[in-house]
Amino acid sequence: MSGKWSKKLSAQCNIHPSVLEDMLKELSSSCSGDTEISKQIIEELTTSCGFNESDLRKFVQEVANNCPIDVKNLQKEIIKAQGNKESAYQAIYKSSMMR
Repeated sequence: MSGKWSKKLSAQCNIHPSVLEDMLKELSSSCSGDTEISKQIIEELTTSCGFNESDLRKFVQEVANNCPIDVKNLQKEIIKAQGNKESAYQAIYKSSMMR
């Protein structure tokens, strides 16, 4: 699927490529349906917000639990978080279309 992407990101964030691939599949299939935006979200979370494997799994699960979500807005809100984990989690709720 995205072997090069996951290997490159793995080198930057210390999360195994297979975990990144799994999280990408889960995030893009849960409610976004958009692999490119999902990649960008995962990249932002792992590189800017310092998410580890556990954080990433929790975040993706939280997204799945809050569908439907405006993923473009989610991506924007995560960028606005500027590395703050709590703000990144708040982005899920700000982007939920069920509010």
